[in-house]
Amino acid sequence: MDSVLQIPENAGGVSEQGNGEPRILQCFRWEVKAMQITVALRGRTRLAALLHRLEQEVDQRRQGPRVDRRNRRTWRQLVLGVLVKRSTRLLALGQLVAPQRRAGSVKAAAQGVAYFLREAKFPSASFSVGLLEEAVRQLDPEHLVTYQGKVLLVLDPTEYEKRSRERGKCGRQMEHIGRVRRAKSKSTPKTKTKTKTKTKKRSTAPAPTQGRGGRAQTEERRTATAPGYVDIWAGLVLKGKQVLPLARQLFSSRHPQCTSQNAVEEAVLAQALALLHRLGLPAIVLGDKGLGRKELIIRLANQEQDAVLRVDADITVYPPEAPEGLLLADALAQQPWRGEVDWDRGAEGRVRCRLRTLRATIRFSRTGRKDDVQEAPVHFVEAVPMEGLSESLVVATTLPVATVVQVRAIVRLYAQRWAIETGFETMHAWGQDRFMVRSWTAIDRLLWVLAVAFALVVLALHTPLLRRFRGQAEAVLKQLSVVGEHLTAGKLAEAIGLDFVRHSRAWLSAWLA
Repeated sequence: MDSVLQIPENAGGVSEQGNGEPRILQCFRWEVKAMQITVALRGRTRLAALLHRLEQEVDQRRQGPRVDRRNRRTWRQLVLGVLVKRSTRLLALGQLVAPQRRAGSVKAAAQGVAYFLREAKFPSASFSVGLLEEAVRQLDPEHLVTYQGKVLLVLDPTEYEKRSRERGKCGRQMEHIGRVRRAKSKSTPKTKTKTKTKTKKRSTAPAPTQGRGGRAQTEERRTATAPGYVDIWAGLVLKGKQVLPLARQLFSSRHPQCTSQNAVEEAVLAQALALLHRLGLPAIVLGDKGLGRKELIIRLANQEQDAVLRVDADITVYPPEAPEGLLLADALAQQPWRGEVDWDRGAEGRVRCRLRTLRATIRFSRTGRKDDVQEAPVHFVEAVPMEGLSESLVVATTLPVATVVQVRAIVRLYAQRWAIETGFETMHAWGQDRFMVRSWTAIDRLLWVLAVAFALVVLALHTPLLRRFRGQAEAVLKQLSVVGEHLTAGKLAEAIGLDFVRHSRAWLSAWLA
């Protein structure tokens, strides 16, 4: 197509000619050609074959009735829809499902997807866990992060805030929706605006002091909450700060079968440890502050399960030199320094810290009776920043800390916990917290679809059979988008979405074969 570029007189200003039209000074002619797209993901059939191979392995190991063929086809469509659309919205998934169904519109297809998620007889939890286990079997052990021959298992809850869904019209609100902490950007308290009032004569008497049982402080620190759900995930840490999901479970304080979040977290941890035990992989459990409670630490220590869990320094410990008990912060302050280490705080960067350790016993009693006390000796490691006013890192561990090298390793092991945060960041970009289904079963099934889709992409990043597929994905991104220093799970899914737009029939024929 030929185009003409004209440069008028006084371009960008006001013309001086009487008729109001500028005089053309120069005229150029050039040929415009559409961008030729010369790359494609021709290895798409290998990615589909990888999913089919995982399904076949699950069917051979699984006991019980086989999964209905139509339900499995719909489930595959949803997995592909999450990868292509990078969304969990029903309308986005309906756009992919509609051409494969006798649906008059995308909305009708979305309603069919909602019915499948809500009513279909499909063992989504057990089937998905089986696929994740087979994904670990297919993974090359050289991609696993290990310490002393043990893999790293990270456990972390994430929250889905649903501010507009606590109360619905005609009983159409989300089922069993509970309360979660409001996002930081929305949790700042509103300040009262000053209004013009009549000035009152101030009293010269001293202000009344607050006594015991009196009114609380004027400005209370309250945690802002919003309607939502909590989802507990457990994943296997891979090199490059990547994670492979192993187990997950949805929680809400208003669900009649969810006794407590602590119980759900321990159930997810037990499921992930059992999966790794079947594969012959001993693990070290990693967790943040919310998981560093004394009851869980004592149970893991008594079970001889290695763990590195962050704790608050305000708990009571019982070191040998103080059998009556001390605050952990005071006990650590009495210990000598044992070296320095760089603490990786993820997005906040690295900070140089000094190290000190403590061995002490922790005790816990659920009823408060002496005969109900549980206890276990553990090691505590504290990393105190050398500059700035940032909070120090205190972790409890069952691993040995006899040497400085071992103490530094504990801090670096805890930093591997950021792998699951990277996975959450990618899945949140795919709509992990933006689902709009209302049924508890539908929400749980949709999150399992997301977990399988993310695990499939992570496995594709490390499988030798898909090396050419990864090279094609980088070529697609270089021509149609942007690729960073290395290919990530999010970028690989983006390449799949770009290629699907031009080769949808080839994708569907390979995926649904």
